[in-house]
Amino acid sequence: MKKITILHHKDIILSVILSLFVVSLYFDLQYVILSTILFLAIGAGFILYSLLGKKEKLRKPHPVVYGWLAVYLVRVIWLLASNDVHYGLKWLDVCLPMLLFPIIFQHLSLSERVVKTVLTVFVHFTLLFCIITLVCAVYHSFTIPIDISEWLYHPKSHYPFAFKWTGYNHPSFLCIIYLFALPASLYLRRRYHTISIAEIIILIVIETAVIAFTGARIGMAIFLLLFLMMLAYAVPLKRRIITPGLISALLSVIVVILSLSGSQFIDRFKDPIREQLRKTAMASIKEEPLLGVGTGGMKAIIDTPEMTEITGMAHSYPHNQYLGEVMHFGITGAIPLFATLIYLLIMAIRHKNFLLLSLMIILFVFMITEMPFDLYRGIDYFLFFTSLLLFQRQRLLPA
Repeated sequence: MKKITILHHKDIILSVILSLFVVSLYFDLQYVILSTILFLAIGAGFILYSLLGKKEKLRKPHPVVYGWLAVYLVRVIWLLASNDVHYGLKWLDVCLPMLLFPIIFQHLSLSERVVKTVLTVFVHFTLLFCIITLVCAVYHSFTIPIDISEWLYHPKSHYPFAFKWTGYNHPSFLCIIYLFALPASLYLRRRYHTISIAEIIILIVIETAVIAFTGARIGMAIFLLLFLMMLAYAVPLKRRIITPGLISALLSVIVVILSLSGSQFIDRFKDPIREQLRKTAMASIKEEPLLGVGTGGMKAIIDTPEMTEITGMAHSYPHNQYLGEVMHFGITGAIPLFATLIYLLIMAIRHKNFLLLSLMIILFVFMITEMPFDLYRGIDYFLFFTSLLLFQRQRLLPA
Protein backbone atom coordinates (compact mmCIF):
# COMPACT_ATOMS: atom_id res chain seq x y z
CA MET A 1 0.00 0.00 0.00
CA LYS A 2 2.86 2.37 0.91
CA LYS A 3 4.59 1.66 -2.40
CA ILE A 4 1.39 2.40 -4.33
CA THR A 5 0.99 5.71 -2.44
CA ILE A 6 4.57 6.78 -3.20
CA LEU A 7 4.11 5.96 -6.89
CA HIS A 8 0.83 7.89 -6.92
CA HIS A 9 2.46 10.97 -5.40
CA LYS A 10 5.38 10.67 -7.81
CA ASP A 11 2.97 10.56 -10.76
CA ILE A 12 1.14 13.65 -9.51
CA ILE A 13 4.35 15.65 -9.02
CA LEU A 14 5.76 14.66 -12.40
CA SER A 15 2.44 15.38 -14.13
CA VAL A 16 2.44 18.91 -12.70
CA ILE A 17 6.10 19.60 -13.51
CA LEU A 18 5.90 18.24 -17.05
CA SER A 19 2.64 20.11 -17.68
CA LEU A 20 4.32 23.35 -16.59
CA PHE A 21 7.10 22.62 -19.05
CA VAL A 22 4.82 22.12 -22.08
CA VAL A 23 2.93 25.31 -21.20
CA SER A 24 6.20 27.28 -20.86
CA LEU A 25 7.17 26.40 -24.44
CA TYR A 26 4.74 29.04 -25.69
CA PHE A 27 6.34 31.87 -23.71
CA ASP A 28 9.59 33.79 -23.35
CA LEU A 29 12.79 31.74 -23.19
CA GLN A 30 13.38 32.53 -19.51
CA TYR A 31 10.27 30.53 -18.58
CA VAL A 32 11.42 27.57 -20.68
CA ILE A 33 14.79 27.63 -18.92
CA LEU A 34 13.20 27.83 -15.47
CA SER A 35 10.79 24.97 -16.18
CA THR A 36 13.67 22.91 -17.60
CA ILE A 37 15.78 23.42 -14.47
CA LEU A 38 12.81 22.55 -12.27
CA PHE A 39 12.08 19.34 -14.16
CA LEU A 40 15.73 18.23 -14.27
CA ALA A 41 16.18 18.91 -10.54
CA ILE A 42 13.04 17.02 -9.48
CA GLY A 43 13.68 14.24 -11.98
CA ALA A 44 17.24 13.80 -10.70
CA GLY A 45 15.87 13.77 -7.14
CA PHE A 46 13.50 10.89 -7.92
CA ILE A 47 16.31 8.95 -9.61
CA LEU A 48 18.67 9.45 -6.66
CA TYR A 49 15.91 8.32 -4.28
CA SER A 50 15.48 5.13 -6.33
CA LEU A 51 19.22 4.49 -6.34
CA LEU A 52 20.02 5.34 -2.72
CA GLY A 53 16.72 4.80 -0.90
CA LYS A 54 15.27 1.84 -2.80
CA LYS A 55 18.67 0.36 -3.82
CA GLU A 56 17.62 0.10 -7.46
CA LYS A 57 20.27 -0.20 -10.19
CA LEU A 58 20.70 2.04 -13.18
CA ARG A 59 19.52 0.49 -16.44
CA LYS A 60 21.84 0.19 -19.40
CA PRO A 61 21.59 3.38 -21.51
CA HIS A 62 19.21 3.17 -24.44
CA PRO A 63 20.86 3.43 -27.92
CA VAL A 64 19.27 6.86 -28.43
CA VAL A 65 21.12 8.09 -25.32
CA TYR A 66 24.41 7.17 -26.98
CA GLY A 67 23.22 8.89 -30.13
CA TRP A 68 22.58 12.22 -28.41
CA LEU A 69 25.85 11.84 -26.48
CA ALA A 70 27.67 11.55 -29.81
CA VAL A 71 25.86 14.66 -31.12
CA TYR A 72 26.96 16.60 -28.04
CA LEU A 73 30.55 15.36 -28.22
CA VAL A 74 30.79 16.56 -31.83
CA ARG A 75 29.99 20.06 -30.61
CA VAL A 76 32.71 19.78 -27.95
CA ILE A 77 35.44 18.28 -30.15
CA TRP A 78 34.75 20.59 -33.10
CA LEU A 79 35.64 23.58 -30.92
CA LEU A 80 39.21 22.72 -31.91
CA ALA A 81 38.37 23.57 -35.53
CA SER A 82 36.40 26.73 -34.76
CA ASN A 83 37.53 30.18 -35.84
CA ASP A 84 35.57 31.67 -32.92
CA VAL A 85 35.97 29.46 -29.85
CA HIS A 86 34.41 32.01 -27.50
CA TYR A 87 31.20 32.11 -29.55
CA GLY A 88 31.31 28.34 -30.02
CA LEU A 89 31.41 27.71 -26.26
CA LYS A 90 27.77 28.77 -25.99
CA TRP A 91 26.78 25.55 -27.77
CA LEU A 92 27.97 23.52 -24.78
CA ASP A 93 25.28 25.13 -22.61
CA VAL A 94 22.60 25.32 -25.28
CA CYS A 95 22.98 21.62 -26.14
CA LEU A 96 22.99 20.26 -22.57
CA PRO A 97 19.37 18.98 -22.91
CA MET A 98 20.73 16.52 -25.50
CA LEU A 99 22.57 14.81 -22.64
CA LEU A 100 20.16 15.35 -19.76
CA PHE A 101 16.65 14.82 -21.16
CA PRO A 102 17.10 11.26 -22.51
CA ILE A 103 18.96 10.12 -19.37
CA ILE A 104 16.38 11.60 -16.97
CA PHE A 105 13.41 10.28 -18.94
CA GLN A 106 14.88 6.79 -19.30
CA HIS A 107 15.49 6.35 -15.59
CA LEU A 108 12.23 8.01 -14.51
CA SER A 109 10.31 5.48 -16.62
CA LEU A 110 7.10 7.52 -16.67
CA SER A 111 3.79 5.77 -16.26
CA GLU A 112 1.19 5.87 -19.01
CA ARG A 113 -1.02 7.93 -16.69
CA VAL A 114 1.59 10.72 -16.52
CA VAL A 115 2.02 10.80 -20.30
CA LYS A 116 -1.74 10.87 -20.78
CA THR A 117 -2.12 13.77 -18.33
CA VAL A 118 0.69 15.81 -19.85
CA LEU A 119 -0.58 15.34 -23.40
CA THR A 120 -4.12 16.27 -22.33
CA VAL A 121 -2.89 19.47 -20.64
CA PHE A 122 -0.81 20.24 -23.73
CA VAL A 123 -3.78 19.91 -26.09
CA HIS A 124 -6.14 21.93 -23.88
CA PHE A 125 -3.62 24.72 -23.36
CA THR A 126 -2.85 24.78 -27.08
CA LEU A 127 -6.55 25.31 -27.71
CA LEU A 128 -6.52 28.22 -25.23
CA PHE A 129 -3.30 29.61 -26.75
CA CYS A 130 -4.78 29.68 -30.25
CA ILE A 131 -8.01 31.32 -29.08
CA ILE A 132 -6.16 34.07 -27.17
CA THR A 133 -3.83 34.62 -30.13
CA LEU A 134 -6.77 35.12 -32.50
CA VAL A 135 -8.47 37.46 -30.00
CA CYS A 136 -5.25 39.50 -29.82
CA ALA A 137 -5.08 39.67 -33.61
CA VAL A 138 -8.64 40.95 -33.85
CA TYR A 139 -8.11 43.37 -30.94
CA HIS A 140 -4.98 44.92 -32.47
CA SER A 141 -6.57 45.07 -35.91
CA PHE A 142 -9.14 47.49 -34.46
CA THR A 143 -6.91 49.45 -32.07
CA ILE A 144 -3.93 50.12 -34.42
CA PRO A 145 -5.98 49.88 -36.74
CA ILE A 146 -5.19 47.29 -39.43
CA ASP A 147 -7.75 46.05 -41.92
CA ILE A 148 -8.29 42.31 -41.49
CA SER A 149 -7.95 41.66 -45.21
CA GLU A 150 -4.71 43.65 -45.27
CA TRP A 151 -3.43 41.59 -42.31
CA LEU A 152 -4.24 38.32 -44.08
CA TYR A 153 -2.56 39.48 -47.31
CA HIS A 154 0.61 40.60 -45.47
CA PRO A 155 0.75 38.55 -42.22
CA LYS A 156 4.54 38.86 -41.93
CA SER A 157 4.15 42.58 -41.35
CA HIS A 158 1.70 42.23 -38.48
CA TYR A 159 2.11 38.82 -36.79
CA PRO A 160 4.05 40.18 -33.73
CA PHE A 161 0.81 41.80 -32.52
CA ALA A 162 -0.95 38.42 -32.44
CA PHE A 163 1.82 36.86 -30.31
CA LYS A 164 2.49 39.96 -28.19
CA TRP A 165 0.78 38.44 -25.14
CA THR A 166 3.24 35.52 -25.02
CA GLY A 167 6.46 37.55 -25.02
CA TYR A 168 7.71 35.36 -27.87
CA ASN A 169 6.80 36.02 -31.49
CA HIS A 170 8.69 33.59 -33.73
CA PRO A 171 5.83 32.24 -35.92
CA SER A 172 7.74 29.20 -37.23
CA PHE A 173 8.83 27.87 -33.84
CA LEU A 174 5.41 28.49 -32.32
CA CYS A 175 3.63 26.75 -35.21
CA ILE A 176 5.50 23.45 -34.69
CA ILE A 177 4.37 23.47 -31.06
CA TYR A 178 0.67 24.07 -31.61
CA LEU A 179 0.55 21.88 -34.72
CA PHE A 180 1.80 18.89 -32.73
CA ALA A 181 -1.35 19.22 -30.63
CA LEU A 182 -3.37 18.01 -33.63
CA PRO A 183 -2.04 14.41 -33.73
CA ALA A 184 -1.90 14.45 -29.92
CA SER A 185 -5.61 15.31 -29.75
CA LEU A 186 -6.54 12.51 -32.16
CA TYR A 187 -4.41 10.02 -30.25
CA LEU A 188 -6.04 11.00 -26.93
CA ARG A 189 -9.47 10.75 -28.53
CA ARG A 190 -8.91 7.24 -29.88
CA ARG A 191 -7.10 5.79 -26.89
CA TYR A 192 -8.61 7.51 -23.84
CA HIS A 193 -11.59 9.60 -25.05
CA THR A 194 -10.23 12.56 -23.06
CA ILE A 195 -10.61 14.84 -26.11
CA SER A 196 -13.93 15.25 -27.90
CA ILE A 197 -14.44 15.27 -31.65
CA ALA A 198 -15.74 18.84 -31.33
CA GLU A 199 -12.46 19.91 -29.69
CA ILE A 200 -10.43 18.34 -32.50
CA ILE A 201 -12.51 20.13 -35.16
CA ILE A 202 -12.23 23.45 -33.30
CA LEU A 203 -8.48 22.93 -32.93
CA ILE A 204 -8.11 22.32 -36.68
CA VAL A 205 -10.13 25.44 -37.54
CA ILE A 206 -8.44 27.85 -35.13
CA GLU A 207 -4.93 26.57 -35.90
CA THR A 208 -5.65 27.18 -39.57
CA ALA A 209 -6.69 30.71 -38.66
CA VAL A 210 -3.56 31.28 -36.54
CA ILE A 211 -1.34 30.13 -39.43
CA ALA A 212 -3.20 32.50 -41.77
CA PHE A 213 -2.82 35.50 -39.42
CA THR A 214 0.85 34.84 -38.62
CA GLY A 215 2.09 33.79 -42.05
CA ALA A 216 3.97 30.67 -40.90
CA ARG A 217 4.76 29.31 -44.35
CA ILE A 218 6.41 26.13 -43.12
CA GLY A 219 3.37 25.66 -40.87
CA MET A 220 1.12 25.40 -43.92
CA ALA A 221 3.17 22.51 -45.31
CA ILE A 222 3.38 20.74 -41.94
CA PHE A 223 -0.35 21.22 -41.34
CA LEU A 224 -1.17 19.51 -44.65
CA LEU A 225 1.12 16.53 -43.91
CA LEU A 226 -0.26 16.11 -40.39
CA PHE A 227 -3.83 16.34 -41.65
CA LEU A 228 -3.18 13.56 -44.15
CA MET A 229 -1.51 11.44 -41.42
CA MET A 230 -4.45 12.01 -39.09
CA LEU A 231 -6.85 11.06 -41.86
CA ALA A 232 -5.00 7.79 -42.44
CA TYR A 233 -4.79 7.12 -38.68
CA ALA A 234 -8.47 7.84 -38.06
CA VAL A 235 -9.82 5.63 -40.84
CA PRO A 236 -10.65 2.14 -39.51
CA LEU A 237 -8.24 -0.58 -40.63
CA LYS A 238 -10.82 -2.29 -42.87
CA ARG A 239 -11.49 0.97 -44.70
CA ARG A 240 -7.90 2.15 -45.12
CA ILE A 241 -7.93 0.92 -48.68
CA ILE A 242 -9.89 4.08 -49.55
CA THR A 243 -7.37 6.36 -47.85
CA PRO A 244 -5.11 6.81 -50.93
CA GLY A 245 -8.16 7.88 -52.90
CA LEU A 246 -9.20 10.38 -50.24
CA ILE A 247 -5.69 11.79 -50.06
CA SER A 248 -5.47 12.12 -53.85
CA ALA A 249 -8.82 13.91 -53.92
CA LEU A 250 -7.75 16.27 -51.14
CA LEU A 251 -4.48 17.08 -52.90
CA SER A 252 -6.36 17.77 -56.13
CA VAL A 253 -8.66 20.22 -54.35
CA ILE A 254 -5.67 21.99 -52.78
CA VAL A 255 -3.92 22.31 -56.15
CA VAL A 256 -7.07 23.81 -57.70
CA ILE A 257 -7.49 26.28 -54.81
CA LEU A 258 -3.86 27.38 -55.08
CA SER A 259 -4.11 27.81 -58.85
CA LEU A 260 -7.20 30.01 -58.42
CA SER A 261 -5.77 32.07 -55.55
CA GLY A 262 -3.29 33.89 -57.80
CA SER A 263 0.38 34.60 -57.45
CA GLN A 264 0.03 36.61 -54.24
CA PHE A 265 -0.37 33.44 -52.20
CA ILE A 266 2.38 31.60 -54.08
CA ASP A 267 4.73 34.57 -53.56
CA ARG A 268 4.62 33.94 -49.81
CA PHE A 269 6.76 30.85 -50.33
CA LYS A 270 9.47 32.71 -52.24
CA ASP A 271 12.29 33.68 -49.91
CA PRO A 272 15.34 35.26 -51.57
CA ILE A 273 17.01 35.77 -48.17
CA ARG A 274 16.98 32.07 -47.33
CA GLU A 275 18.06 31.28 -50.88
CA GLN A 276 21.12 33.48 -50.43
CA LEU A 277 21.88 31.87 -47.07
CA ARG A 278 21.69 28.42 -48.67
CA LYS A 279 24.11 29.48 -51.40
CA THR A 280 26.55 30.78 -48.78
CA ALA A 281 26.27 27.52 -46.81
CA MET A 282 26.87 25.44 -49.93
CA ALA A 283 29.97 27.49 -50.82
CA SER A 284 31.33 26.96 -47.30
CA ILE A 285 30.65 23.20 -47.47
CA LYS A 286 32.57 22.93 -50.73
CA GLU A 287 35.59 24.53 -49.05
CA GLU A 288 35.45 22.42 -45.86
CA PRO A 289 33.43 19.28 -46.74
CA LEU A 290 34.81 16.85 -44.15
CA LEU A 291 35.26 18.87 -40.95
CA GLY A 292 33.28 22.05 -41.57
CA VAL A 293 34.03 25.40 -39.95
CA GLY A 294 33.92 24.14 -36.36
CA THR A 295 31.54 24.83 -33.47
CA GLY A 296 30.34 28.44 -33.71
CA GLY A 297 32.24 29.05 -36.94
CA MET A 298 29.12 29.74 -39.02
CA LYS A 299 28.66 33.20 -37.56
CA ALA A 300 31.95 34.54 -38.94
CA ILE A 301 30.94 33.45 -42.46
CA ILE A 302 27.27 34.47 -42.47
CA ASP A 303 27.21 37.48 -40.13
CA THR A 304 29.27 39.78 -42.35
CA PRO A 305 28.59 43.31 -43.64
CA GLU A 306 28.39 41.92 -47.19
CA MET A 307 25.75 39.35 -46.24
CA THR A 308 23.80 41.91 -44.20
CA GLU A 309 23.73 44.22 -47.21
CA ILE A 310 22.46 41.41 -49.46
CA THR A 311 19.81 40.01 -47.07
CA GLY A 312 18.88 43.29 -45.37
CA MET A 313 19.40 41.94 -41.85
CA ALA A 314 21.98 40.13 -39.71
CA HIS A 315 22.01 36.32 -39.65
CA SER A 316 24.26 33.87 -37.82
CA TYR A 317 23.11 30.56 -39.35
CA PRO A 318 21.76 29.40 -42.74
CA HIS A 319 18.19 28.56 -41.64
CA ASN A 320 18.53 24.95 -42.81
CA GLN A 321 19.56 22.18 -40.41
CA TYR A 322 20.64 19.83 -43.19
CA LEU A 323 23.05 22.34 -44.73
CA GLY A 324 23.89 24.03 -41.45
CA GLU A 325 24.93 20.80 -39.72
CA VAL A 326 27.30 19.88 -42.55
CA MET A 327 28.59 23.45 -42.81
CA HIS A 328 29.18 23.51 -39.06
CA PHE A 329 30.74 20.08 -38.53
CA GLY A 330 31.42 18.70 -41.99
CA ILE A 331 30.10 15.42 -43.37
CA THR A 332 31.94 13.56 -40.59
CA GLY A 333 30.49 15.57 -37.73
CA ALA A 334 26.96 15.65 -39.15
CA ILE A 335 26.61 11.84 -39.10
CA PRO A 336 25.65 11.49 -35.37
CA LEU A 337 22.69 13.91 -35.56
CA PHE A 338 21.22 12.51 -38.77
CA ALA A 339 21.84 8.91 -37.65
CA THR A 340 20.06 9.58 -34.33
CA LEU A 341 17.07 11.17 -36.06
CA ILE A 342 16.81 8.30 -38.55
CA TYR A 343 16.98 5.84 -35.64
CA LEU A 344 14.07 7.64 -33.94
CA LEU A 345 12.11 7.53 -37.19
CA ILE A 346 12.73 3.78 -37.50
CA MET A 347 11.64 3.30 -33.88
CA ALA A 348 8.42 5.21 -34.53
CA ILE A 349 7.62 3.12 -37.61
CA ARG A 350 8.60 -0.21 -36.01
CA HIS A 351 6.48 0.37 -32.88
CA LYS A 352 3.66 2.02 -34.88
CA ASN A 353 4.02 5.04 -32.61
CA PHE A 354 1.72 7.54 -34.28
CA LEU A 355 2.73 10.46 -32.05
CA LEU A 356 6.47 9.94 -32.38
CA LEU A 357 6.10 9.52 -36.15
CA SER A 358 4.09 12.76 -36.34
CA LEU A 359 6.77 14.57 -34.34
CA MET A 360 9.52 13.26 -36.62
CA ILE A 361 7.59 14.40 -39.72
CA ILE A 362 7.29 17.86 -38.16
CA LEU A 363 11.01 17.85 -37.45
CA PHE A 364 12.21 16.69 -40.87
CA VAL A 365 10.08 19.29 -42.65
CA PHE A 366 10.93 22.07 -40.18
CA MET A 367 14.66 21.49 -40.63
CA ILE A 368 14.33 22.65 -44.25
CA THR A 369 13.84 26.27 -43.14
CA GLU A 370 15.19 26.42 -39.57
CA MET A 371 17.95 24.99 -37.36
CA PRO A 372 16.14 23.71 -34.25
CA PHE A 373 19.25 21.90 -32.95
CA ASP A 374 21.23 25.13 -32.80
CA LEU A 375 18.71 26.89 -30.56
CA TYR A 376 17.86 26.17 -26.93
CA ARG A 377 14.11 26.30 -27.48
CA GLY A 378 14.25 23.90 -30.43
CA ILE A 379 16.49 21.42 -28.60
CA ASP A 380 14.27 21.52 -25.50
CA TYR A 381 11.09 21.03 -27.51
CA PHE A 382 12.23 18.06 -29.59
CA LEU A 383 14.30 16.35 -26.87
CA PHE A 384 11.42 16.67 -24.41
CA PHE A 385 8.71 15.19 -26.62
CA THR A 386 10.84 12.47 -28.24
CA SER A 387 12.02 11.36 -24.79
CA LEU A 388 8.50 11.55 -23.35
CA LEU A 389 7.14 9.34 -26.13
CA LEU A 390 10.07 6.91 -26.20
CA PHE A 391 10.70 6.24 -22.49
CA GLN A 392 7.78 5.05 -20.40
CA ARG A 393 6.65 1.92 -18.63
CA GLN A 394 4.08 1.14 -21.33
CA ARG A 395 4.99 2.22 -24.83
CA LEU A 396 2.47 4.26 -26.77
CA LEU A 397 0.96 1.80 -29.23
CA PRO A 398 -1.75 2.51 -31.78
CA ALA A 399 -5.25 2.69 -30.35
